[in-house]
Amino acid sequence: MTFQVDRTSANPIEHSAWSPTMDLLALSYDSAEFSVVRTCMSWQAVWTVKEEGEGDIHGLVWRSDGKVLAVNFKEVVNLYSVEGGTLLHSSSTLDSVVSWCSISVTSRLPVITPVEPHLPQIEDVKTDIMSIRDLLESKTDLNVMLLADKERSCVRLAAQGMLHIGAVPAPGIDSVGITPDGKNLCVVTNQTSTRCTVYNTESLAEHTNNINDVTMIYSKVLTLSEYLLSTFKAMTDSWDDVLSEFNKKLFAFHMSLHPSNLSEQFLHLLVTGTASMDLENFLVHTLKEKEISKLLQSTMQSYKGIEKLITQNFMCCCYALATQLQFLLGMSRWYDKYGELGLKEESVQDSINKLSGLMIKAQEMLQCITHSKAKLSSFLKWLLKATISLSDGNSSTVKLSEDELNLVVKFLKTGNLFSTRADTSHFNIDTVWQYFSEENILVPPEYYNNKILDTVLTLLKDKKPYLTVQPNLSLVQSHKLLTESLLKCFELNLHDLDIPLKSIDITNLYTLSSDVKLLRYVNDTNLINMITISEENLQLSNQNRHTITDKIISIFGYDRDFILVTKAANNALTICICFEDDIVKTELPQDTQKIYISENRRLGAIVSSQGRRIQILDLEEDNGEE
Repeated sequence: MTFQVDRTSANPIEHSAWSPTMDLLALSYDSAEFSVVRTCMSWQAVWTVKEEGEGDIHGLVWRSDGKVLAVNFKEVVNLYSVEGGTLLHSSSTLDSVVSWCSISVTSRLPVITPVEPHLPQIEDVKTDIMSIRDLLESKTDLNVMLLADKERSCVRLAAQGMLHIGAVPAPGIDSVGITPDGKNLCVVTNQTSTRCTVYNTESLAEHTNNINDVTMIYSKVLTLSEYLLSTFKAMTDSWDDVLSEFNKKLFAFHMSLHPSNLSEQFLHLLVTGTASMDLENFLVHTLKEKEISKLLQSTMQSYKGIEKLITQNFMCCCYALATQLQFLLGMSRWYDKYGELGLKEESVQDSINKLSGLMIKAQEMLQCITHSKAKLSSFLKWLLKATISLSDGNSSTVKLSEDELNLVVKFLKTGNLFSTRADTSHFNIDTVWQYFSEENILVPPEYYNNKILDTVLTLLKDKKPYLTVQPNLSLVQSHKLLTESLLKCFELNLHDLDIPLKSIDITNLYTLSSDVKLLRYVNDTNLINMITISEENLQLSNQNRHTITDKIISIFGYDRDFILVTKAANNALTICICFEDDIVKTELPQDTQKIYISENRRLGAIVSSQGRRIQILDLEEDNGEE
């Protein structure tokens, strides 16, 4: 064994994890910063990420194919792509990621899932959802993340690190492992004593293909949901920038008027062509002719932009989502294959129902844009014409038709120019803003008095509704209902995972102390650190290798790779790598704190000097001292 790299870190290293397939090492520090470095004969930083506001990092785990890194923060688990550190998925949880295993699946003809149409790129919004979906989909083996839920005293299983598929009771979790065939789950717990319990997870092994099918649909639904959120962001950003300043100025002037109000002032200007001194100063010097003209152009462009986002992006995504949910509905009706996973027909149908409500709300918003565009355009044209006249300019350049003038008169006669909500006020001539609010709509659209729509709703009144029309809900509220329904739709729960095959008290065989001879399992690099072999007479040699292996099999039920670390009387540490027919050794620094071994047992990372020094050890090279 030889040391290849010896580096000093500016920040103490808290956690580390070797990629199972590449020469990459993930490192986290005493902050929300983590990085991935290439260690082959050098030290090259591949990428670094710092997540503000997430708190300290509690662990790092690679997916078994090395394409995704799970980062365990205090209250969230984030999944990052190995290519560039792109955030793929984030889930709020207090659980700790223990390991991420791969379970082999039986070969079969693939399920042909519906292919969603091409979704147009959203301008000014960075999204690479197609590549993200490709990374999250499982095409061969089933990747299962094991999470320690210490609050509920159980181990949760999540397909692809996202989709919950079941739980196993385990109070006082120390370590979790699963066999490659998925038939046995091993949990080491430490309460009053240290116990190793092996659970029968054959139901997981039997349904690996079916879980992969649902996970594939889930990844597509997740992709489409992210696309909907990006569309929302593009629409709200476009609208907030346009009218916010105009609303503030207009409302401030309205509040300064007493005893008259802004509606009376505008009506007087409309009828007589003359304005009060206050209104004239406000129009000429505060709003200004150029600002009104610019606002007229920008609002019309913003209306067109939102209409385009709804018709080309939002609705296209909704249709694609409906296709995936209809396919999932068919799967839920095949109980023998998917019903045992916990997939429920009524939950899927509820999601379809909520999606239909969202699509109706989007169409309603298009109608609202049509009405608001006509009213706001007419009002701003009249306001621009009046401002030019008050400035002694040529107002004939602004053309205002009789229909447009009637719209202005009708609006001003209502006297209700503003709607106030959540410490903000909006000019009522535009009602599009309320669809972006998290509160109910204040001004429902007029076409809800439509007799045809009333007839349809009456016919559906006593029948199971597949379309939900709720006039008072905003677009944001409708989307929130859909999101909540989708979460319930994918709440899977495999049965018979909590049946223990055997449970052994291993307190006298293996302890978690740090003296005598220490055993570390390569496959459990996160929670299980150093385990003592209590049998003093067991000598560390090639002759006794099989004896050690037999002890592991007798407890855990299957052979596991291991690394031995011995501690001599003078506190000198020696790492011993157990190959198939040989044991090689090398001494470690006395202040060694943590040891991280790659899955292929080729490389080791030694962290010492209070976490500020890291050495890369080549475990295969012979330095003449073994």
